[in-house]
Amino acid sequence: MLYGTRKELNKKLKRAFGDTEKFALLVWTRETVMGAAEDMTEQEADHILAEIGSTGSGDHAEEGISFGTVLELLVGLRAAPQMVSVPAALLEQVSNWAERCLNEEDVRAGNAGRSTPETVARGLAALNALKQLMAA
Repeated sequence: MLYGTRKELNKKLKRAFGDTEKFALLVWTRETVMGAAEDMTEQEADHILAEIGSTGSGDHAEEGISFGTVLELLVGLRAAPQMVSVPAALLEQVSNWAERCLNEEDVRAGNAGRSTPETVARGLAALNALKQLMAA
């Protein structure tokens, strides 16, 4: 399979096929991919296009690439954890601020005779997990 801009693909096709060689060309565009699911974002569609394009030559022949394939790729994409890169100092600063706010909320609950709110407990647990990841 091929993935890229029209100009990039023209070069690849010219190198791969002779001037008189016959072949079939099936085209998936962002709009075609997005047609498989109403709530798909352009970023998701672009990622799926890249996945389709990375399919080995001939690997699609038996099963094909259909809306069903696109929906399977979308489910997998949405299930995968999203990773971002941020400066460690900024992440530490935001984490410290969040921890102070959560602790203040916990103290307010205690002063009012209530136990630690579930949202505060989950937030503190998430911050603890984040600190462990940052320490690794």
